[in-house]
Amino acid sequence: MLSLAVCLLSWLSPFEVSWEPAAPVNGAPCLFRVKPGEPLKSLRGSWLGRQVFFHFDPGGGVWYGLSGVGLDAAPGTYQLQLEGLTAGGAKASFSQAVTVGKASYRTIALSVPRKYTEPDAETLARVKREQELKSRVFGRVSDERGWSGRFAAPVPSGTSEVFGTQRTFNGVRQGVHQGLDYRSPTGTPVGAMNGGTVVLARDLFYEGNCVVIDHGQGLLTLYLHLSAFRAKEGDRVTRGQVIGLSGATGRVTGPHLHTAVRWHGVYLNPATLLTLALPE
Repeated sequence: MLSLAVCLLSWLSPFEVSWEPAAPVNGAPCLFRVKPGEPLKSLRGSWLGRQVFFHFDPGGGVWYGLSGVGLDAAPGTYQLQLEGLTAGGAKASFSQAVTVGKASYRTIALSVPRKYTEPDAETLARVKREQELKSRVFGRVSDERGWSGRFAAPVPSGTSEVFGTQRTFNGVRQGVHQGLDYRSPTGTPVGAMNGGTVVLARDLFYEGNCVVIDHGQGLLTLYLHLSAFRAKEGDRVTRGQVIGLSGATGRVTGPHLHTAVRWHGVYLNPATLLTLALPE
């Protein structure tokens, strides 16, 4: 279901702005659709301080842009700022108010080996190096779009933990679960959720064997705790292509697959992304 709003410009015919999900909350990806009153050569936008890349779908005559709401975003109304260029070369700028609600996330307690909650000096040095590596990888934003169409679940199994859960390890609060866990016995083939480029395929302390796929325009998907790699850094992959096997490496309580979606520096709910009707 789409929420629909109609905006009027003094010099353009009415156009429509809609979004999915209809009631976005903190932590949710969001798909914007813009149907202008006259043809546009280009359209770009910004929302919540981040750039939104728009693409034209000639089949529906609609511009669409994938975006999201960070977990820390406060409930309220935020302006989607849009700037376009008409077929005649005139500039168009307009904005649309979008209301963001507050999601309800639960809290759970887990037990893991003490080395993951009380790392020694050598491990802390390793973690620092890995944080610097991840910062470089996560900081990339390319103009090229690698994904196309709907995102697919990485494994054909049910989930064991949801996005946004407040977590404590061995009685110490360690932050928020920023992904989605799948029940996956060790050795289960893991598929890429969509097309893109593998920008990280390494063994990390907390994440274990980890693959990161850059889908372009600030959108990444992460696959953690793998038992084996089936893709290497620099590989171009397609939706469903096997990139690794699930396992229990890193900070885990048992075999499973942890997937995460990162957009312009914030983590988004993978379960919601899988429901969005993204065009090819």
